[in-house]
Amino acid sequence: MKNYKTIYGLLVFGMLTGLASCKKGFEEINTPYKESSVATVSIPGLFNGIARSLTDEDNTLYLSLFYPITNQQGVQNIQAPFLNYTSSFWRDYYPSLYNYKALLKKISEQSNPQVFNNVKYMASIMMASKTLHMLDYYGDIPYSTAAKASDGTEFYRPTYDKQIDVYKSVLADLKAAADGISNNTDQTNISSSDSFLKNDLVAYRKFANALRLRYAVRLFGKEQALATEIISDVISGNKPLPNNQSAASLDRDNFGFWPSLVSPAIVTERQWYAFRETSVSNIRMGTNVWSQMSSNNNTDGSGIFDPRVYVYFQTNDANLWVPQPQDKSVLDGGSPYPNDNTKMRKPFGSDPNNKFSAFNYFIAYDEVYFPYLIITESDVHFLKAEIYQRGIGVAKNTTLAKTEYEAGITSSVNFWYAYTQNSPRWLTKPPVPTSAQITTMLNHPAVAYNGANDADALKKIITQAWLSTMFEPAEAWAIVRRTGLTPKDATVNNQVVNKLPYPDDENINNNANWKVASGGSTPTAQMLTKVYWMP
Repeated sequence: MKNYKTIYGLLVFGMLTGLASCKKGFEEINTPYKESSVATVSIPGLFNGIARSLTDEDNTLYLSLFYPITNQQGVQNIQAPFLNYTSSFWRDYYPSLYNYKALLKKISEQSNPQVFNNVKYMASIMMASKTLHMLDYYGDIPYSTAAKASDGTEFYRPTYDKQIDVYKSVLADLKAAADGISNNTDQTNISSSDSFLKNDLVAYRKFANALRLRYAVRLFGKEQALATEIISDVISGNKPLPNNQSAASLDRDNFGFWPSLVSPAIVTERQWYAFRETSVSNIRMGTNVWSQMSSNNNTDGSGIFDPRVYVYFQTNDANLWVPQPQDKSVLDGGSPYPNDNTKMRKPFGSDPNNKFSAFNYFIAYDEVYFPYLIITESDVHFLKAEIYQRGIGVAKNTTLAKTEYEAGITSSVNFWYAYTQNSPRWLTKPPVPTSAQITTMLNHPAVAYNGANDADALKKIITQAWLSTMFEPAEAWAIVRRTGLTPKDATVNNQVVNKLPYPDDENINNNANWKVASGGSTPTAQMLTKVYWMP
């Protein structure tokens, strides 16, 4: 895998010049994996390469940067050097873009390319998801001329496309794909090679339309006509969207990487490393998020009104609910996660230095079922609530806004409890909330919806959308940057990070184009530049 990423990094960004004259000795590295050439690689192989990389994660970057600047998931007791990790998404993206362009080329060479339309559209949807994330992270990126080095040396150093141009191109691809996927029996079925959605065509349409809706809302402030067109098409056109999830098929309405559903199944320790490894984590439940889920600081948990607390977090060593101050005025010296494969949290009283509530041990330990989410049913409900409350792309309708808002909260609660019931790692499963308990939560003053008060309604939509992205850190960061309405501890002033800086390799190997995109500024200065859709 290392060679796979390295060689395409070299090809895409022009780190090798005069490749033909320097080939001797590079034969092995120039064969990044067994199907390295477009001439020999299979369509299913290229497709699944994209699918398996769909949610490339960097939990170290999430822990060291995204969690703190969103004031959300908790308090970091370790200051990790996040600049060391900001190029990780860049390195993961361009091999996938290469595979995608190679896939399109391979399909075009078939004697009956039209029978691969569904394959093409499904790949376009997955690649669109990755590209949209890249724009959110970095702003302008090489796109139209990137991953084409095999077409000629003029592509070794690709130019950077403007964000809005890529957004428009990708959103058009999503519409074409969502509308173009066909149930015709002449279409190639590669279900056994689809490690993402197993050739579930309805699920792919839902995923595409959910992404379209997310970015219509994201872009509305800058591209009102485009956003309105998309919202009208998806909502007024009654296009398929995630809705009515079931415990038996969570992955068909909550899209992302589910390790247990990949064939063969993948075991990943990313969560375990992120939460257990104190050199990059030592993360605890913070006062900021606790105040949105409990009406008081009673350590017996009697003030808890949001049942997701029992999934997200656990009590401290004394079995008490105690958040760590967001301003780090008091630190935690405990280590609540055992490293002895006991499959259970440490016994109470065995770790007296663990003063504060940590993230739930079973989430930290779950390497087989915990999902790495891109967009969920609850995310879509909150987007629709905001759309109806603001009247963007559709007529303002506070009644429908309230319905979608409450559906967003309900689907988030139901999702996380269904996850605990399904996961084999949750040996102690929390009792599933009853419908009466959820109704009580919806009527709590901190949650209850009043569409007649625009400011309060929007604040609550954004707060609940932010809470529902507890384990979607990239989306939480986008919500914070787009709205400015997420809860924030007034005593904490986090570093302003509006985008990730470009990798240092770009300065070295693609300098002229990097200079145009970055202005030649330092990584710290680049981080202050707003991405296109930010107000």
